[in-house]
Amino acid sequence: MNPGARAVARRLAAAALALALAAGLSGCSLLVREPRVPMEALSLPRAADARSPTLIVFMPGAQEVPQDIVREGFVDQVRARGIDADVVVADAHLGYFYGGVFEQRLREDVIQPARAQGYRSVWLAGISLGGFGALRYARAHPDEVDGVIALAPYLAPRLDLQAVWQAGGLASWRPERPPGPREHERALLLWLQGYGDPAQRRPPLFIGHGEDDRLKPFGPLMAGLLPPVHLLSAPGGHDWAPWKAMWADALDRAPLPRASGAGLR
Repeated sequence: MNPGARAVARRLAAAALALALAAGLSGCSLLVREPRVPMEALSLPRAADARSPTLIVFMPGAQEVPQDIVREGFVDQVRARGIDADVVVADAHLGYFYGGVFEQRLREDVIQPARAQGYRSVWLAGISLGGFGALRYARAHPDEVDGVIALAPYLAPRLDLQAVWQAGGLASWRPERPPGPREHERALLLWLQGYGDPAQRRPPLFIGHGEDDRLKPFGPLMAGLLPPVHLLSAPGGHDWAPWKAMWADALDRAPLPRASGAGLR
C-alpha cells in the first residue's frame, strides 16, 4: 500500500472508531474537539515540596473535562485515604481518538515525562471514554503501566459484545477471525481475555459498571478472568454517583501505596 493510501486508510479507521465510540457513549451529541499538542493535563501533586513515588493518570469521560473530575471529588478521595500518589488529570478527549493519536500523545506528553521526572509507578484510571482509553493504552504499552482502574468503560460495539455473550463470556469466546490492525475494540476484548492466562503479563485491573448503566456488558463478561475483588459495581446508571462509589471501592482495594500511618478506610 502506498503512503497516500495508508494515510486514507488511517483516517477512515479513525473515523469509524469515533463513530463507534459516539454511538456507544452518547446520550446526547458529543463535541469533538481538536487534539492539542502537547495534550493538556491538570497536575495535582500530593505535596507541594515533594514528589510521591506513584502517579495516578486519570482520564475523564467523553462529555467531561479535567476540572469536572476535580470538582466531583475524585482527587479528594485519593487524599482522604492517605494514598501516597500524585494525580494528573489528562484532557484525553474524543478528538485524540478520532485523530488516531491517543496513544502517541498520552505516551509522549504524559507518561514518558512522568517517568523522566522519577515516578516509579504509574496507574491509569478513567471513566467511560477515559476507562476505554486506560485499557487501550495498557494493552498497547503494558510494561509502562502498573495498574488500571476502569470505571464504566466503553468496551466494544454491541454486536461484538453479543458474540461474547453468546459464547458465555470472554473466557470461552473465540472470535471468527483475528482483529485487523485498526480494530481496536476487538483487540481490546482479546487482550482482556488474556487475564485468564497467568503466562500473559497484565497490569492489575479493577473494572466495573453501574448496575443500570447503558454501557454495562452482560454479567459473565469477565467471569473467571479476574478475582471477584477486582470487579466493581454500584447502584445507578452512567452517572457520577456510581462512578464515585466504584472509585472509592477501587481505591480501598487497589495495592496503591499509603503514606506512613495511613490505613484503609
